[in-house]
Amino acid sequence: MIADAHKILVVDDECSLVQLCQIIFEAAGYLVRTALDGTEALELINEEMPDVVLLDVMMPGMSGIEVCRRIREQFNAQKPCILMYTADDSRETYDTSKTAGANALITKDTPVFELPQAVNAYLPC
Repeated sequence: MIADAHKILVVDDECSLVQLCQIIFEAAGYLVRTALDGTEALELINEEMPDVVLLDVMMPGMSGIEVCRRIREQFNAQKPCILMYTADDSRETYDTSKTAGANALITKDTPVFELPQAVNAYLPC
């Protein structure tokens, strides 16, 4: 285990993207946990609070917006840092994400290999 490594929870319904993100964030020194849906994400956060949640907006079942809202309602408002991860960079998605409690929005056009640097730019939230 790396001392002072940030703990990140990657939440996305695309299994291959989650696996790729896990590899990339681990290579960048993060301690990584993953979830494929909102319910699993909330269970993992309840078990151990991450420093950062990289959260897909559009997921079947519970949307990332709803997951974000529930995190802020159930846990400390300051932690974790929630970064919405989406292909939809519309003003409406940005506003809805911020209203739900997200710290920022990262678009999926960000090259996946640049995600650790993008996340680091928001730390500490």
